[in-house]
Amino acid sequence: MATSWKKKTKRVFGLILAAVFLLTPVSFLAAPATASAAPEEINGHKLIAENDNYALYMKEEYLSVIVEDKATGKYMESAVSYDDGKNNELWLGQMRSGLLLQLIYGTNDTMQADLINDDVTKEITYTDNGFSAEVYWNQYKVGMRLEVELTRDGLVARIPDDSIREEDETYYIGTIAIYPYMGASYLDDKEGYMFIPDGNGALIYLDDKEGRFKSGYSSMIYGNDIGFIDNTVTTLFWDRYKMVNDANRILAPVYGMAYTEEGIAYLAVVENGAGRASIEAAPNGVNIDYNRIYARFIERKLYKQPTSNNTTVGSFDTVESDRSHSDLQIHYLFLSGENADYSGMASAYREYLLDRGDLNPKDDTYRTRVDFLGTDRESWVVGTNAVVMTTVDDIQEIYRDLDAQGVNGLFSVYKGWQKGGIYNLPVTSYQADGKIGGTSDLTELIGETQEKGGKFYLYQDAMRINPSENNATFNVIKQVNKRKYVEDTYQDVYEEFNYLTPARSEKLFTKFAASAAKKGVNTLAVSGLTNSLFTYNYSSVNYSRYDCQDNYDRLFENLDADTEFVMEMPFAYLWKYTDAFLDMPLYTSSYIYEDESIPFFSMVLKGVIPVYADYVNFEANKQEFFLKMVESGAYPSFYITQESSADLIYTNSSDIYSSQYSVYRDTIVQYDQAFQELNEKVAGACIAEHEILDNGITVVTYDNGVTIYINYSSSQQSADGHTLEGMSYKVVE
Repeated sequence: MATSWKKKTKRVFGLILAAVFLLTPVSFLAAPATASAAPEEINGHKLIAENDNYALYMKEEYLSVIVEDKATGKYMESAVSYDDGKNNELWLGQMRSGLLLQLIYGTNDTMQADLINDDVTKEITYTDNGFSAEVYWNQYKVGMRLEVELTRDGLVARIPDDSIREEDETYYIGTIAIYPYMGASYLDDKEGYMFIPDGNGALIYLDDKEGRFKSGYSSMIYGNDIGFIDNTVTTLFWDRYKMVNDANRILAPVYGMAYTEEGIAYLAVVENGAGRASIEAAPNGVNIDYNRIYARFIERKLYKQPTSNNTTVGSFDTVESDRSHSDLQIHYLFLSGENADYSGMASAYREYLLDRGDLNPKDDTYRTRVDFLGTDRESWVVGTNAVVMTTVDDIQEIYRDLDAQGVNGLFSVYKGWQKGGIYNLPVTSYQADGKIGGTSDLTELIGETQEKGGKFYLYQDAMRINPSENNATFNVIKQVNKRKYVEDTYQDVYEEFNYLTPARSEKLFTKFAASAAKKGVNTLAVSGLTNSLFTYNYSSVNYSRYDCQDNYDRLFENLDADTEFVMEMPFAYLWKYTDAFLDMPLYTSSYIYEDESIPFFSMVLKGVIPVYADYVNFEANKQEFFLKMVESGAYPSFYITQESSADLIYTNSSDIYSSQYSVYRDTIVQYDQAFQELNEKVAGACIAEHEILDNGITVVTYDNGVTIYINYSSSQQSADGHTLEGMSYKVVE
């Protein structure tokens, strides 16, 4: 989207205002802005609450709300006030209802229940800051209580779990949406965009899509639920190679809507119920001519129950025996004026997390990340044979060589250090493979690295178990249909893995951490459970994703005081425990309806905890990827082996096609020098603003006054009086 004149001149105005500030009497500057008086009614909604910042309006018939920014008079509606005459009763019910349900009736899970078309009883109680409404659908015998509260920063809407009622076994609640059309707009009536949490972040513009798209964005917060989905891959080449990449998981429970021209926006944070909710976003033309985005909470699902052990024989549809149990709550953080954009959303989310203690500032000293692979296994005449790629001695030699080139204080994760190699899972004790040098040599390496100012972490996938190497008869999860979950690898050595129950992961990982701590090792890199949540069956009892999340959260809470963790692509509920974010995606899933990719989550975390990008080795366009790291504030990562990656061709690590140190030595040195220089300018600073100008130049402004210009085009471009050659960047203090 072209940046508006107001937006592009923001930096110039900032300088003018700074000069005015220096010349203006203090008494004048101290005078507070006066908000205009809130009108008694807007679009049929009556004023029910207000504070210094916002006014809340409500319409009893729909339980719909309007939030007005009192300073500007601009507002957002939860119910569509304009009807173009093309919509049937069901669509109008969706567009205006404060609550929208999908019910399960027999094997039909798409039956709509709203507040317009159904026989609904509402008992409304007004409070000082909003209202509470007991809602009951008489013909379906389901109900719940909606509580709405105006806050100083916006609006909170919640449904307490204990208020949800299902009083007839004929109808069950499948999903619940709270204010599904909050901020919805018609065609291109508004200038702005919807923010979706795909990858690092993406925007869908509120322009007229002219009916080009048949579907929109729909993705589970914290990834798909393997407890329900079929885990087979349908698109394979030669029955083993995946031809379609998986979509990015949603890392944090957020989404947003911005009217940039009007200067009002919100960032919605799903505070409760995120573990089993999805983000739904549809641009205009997808069924109707309205742009809308919302969270949908899943209470129950239908699933296929096989009729025998042979799953190909037959199955029947059945509904979950119990619904989910969690309060459902969305916090809308409203933003005004020049903050009403995705940069403002990122800043608001950062402050929100810091204020709640869900994000803790950590040492973000720049360190180039150089990870190592120790050993893997290839099939042998009998059993498997070790393929040794990088020993402890090799790492020490690589460190010495890089130190001689001025590259020191590295950040390293050692994978495949354990006895039996990288896929001998789970790891229950600190015992290094003798072929890399053994436990004592590894312990000595870790100590020496830390003494010299580096960071060294032992890698551990705490979720998976290798049934070829360990007994997986017990303590592994089954899906809700009571079939053991199997993760196919499409490799020849270890063809499949199972998932440990969260309780078993907690027990074994705690045991491993204690074993390492006895040797003085307390720096661990964790994967698997950091970015997976699932519904599962164990001993004929179904456990929810909320149960899974509680186990994982308790695991890290108990170990956090004595262990330093870094995590591979962690979900937001674990950010408070990690000292670094590993493998941050710098791109999106590239859905056709996405108009712009933005580094939203990098903007949230930059300056608070270190963020590391995916491995440079495996990026096809390394020049563009370099600029992406500059833009997002992410640090570079390399996956290194002493031996040639060709040695891995018959192992499960055969996808590592380029890793040999001798190939990447000079690149590591160059990247370290470039990013050391860059981070000297922005160390400890947060990203305050991110802009994409009309000519394609990306402008990143830090809160310490440093601005970085990035030119992704192949031709020379200029911005704010600065000229950039093609595929280059410039730092301006």
